[in-house]
Amino acid sequence: MLLTFDIGNTNITIGLFDEKKLTKQWRLVSDMKKSVDDYAVDIIELFLTDKIDCLRFNGCIIASVVPMLTTRISEAVKKFLNEDIATKIMIVGEKKTRLNIEIQLKNKNEVGHDRLINAIAGYKKFGGDLIIIDFGTATTFDVIGKNGEYLGGVISPGINLSLKALHDMTAQLPRITIKQQKNVIGKSTAEAMNSGVYFGYISLVEGMISKIEAELGHKTTCIITGGLAEIFKDALKNSIQHHEPNLTLTGLRVVYEENLL
Repeated sequence: MLLTFDIGNTNITIGLFDEKKLTKQWRLVSDMKKSVDDYAVDIIELFLTDKIDCLRFNGCIIASVVPMLTTRISEAVKKFLNEDIATKIMIVGEKKTRLNIEIQLKNKNEVGHDRLINAIAGYKKFGGDLIIIDFGTATTFDVIGKNGEYLGGVISPGINLSLKALHDMTAQLPRITIKQQKNVIGKSTAEAMNSGVYFGYISLVEGMISKIEAELGHKTTCIITGGLAEIFKDALKNSIQHHEPNLTLTGLRVVYEENLL
């Protein structure tokens, strides 16, 4: 079984693959205050709850956009993997872990590993000419060419960041959680805030897809992923073709397998 870690600014998503099938998935909060031992205990408790035998793991791969947590999770995992597997943990970003993707940026090191992994997974499953929209801490748009090359992208403030800013930077606006809404015109402060963010991001996604395709000069296949994509998938059904909630974990499996070749 392959153990995969996607370490983000808000959450750490853990996936367990049996061959090519994602059999289990868990989430932990990305907490800078936790030690290696704290994370080891948290992860082991997840496995014990689901009666997962750590000795059955035959591989592990980690991708992270939080360098401080990369080391902590890697060291935590080593505490319960068998010694042979623990010495072979793949970490995306290290030279020995290859990403088979052409990056057409001036500075190839600028793009986040999670975005490249999404591009690899998207191309593997759907072919080229893609726009991948990831509803994470930031809302990102990644553009992949016909041969799987990474062409560039767009970074917008994430939904929860926008909601937090509305609450933190104003005296009377409450803290709310984003949800689906039918009416654009809010009948309360909370509804008005939810509408602004919910329909605002729908318009953002639809408008950005249109502008990216106009710049490319052709239509694309559009994929949404990320923790909040579920809320938007129905409203965006005329603009996107695929909802892939586990795209990053799948990409980690693909990268792991390619590095074994």
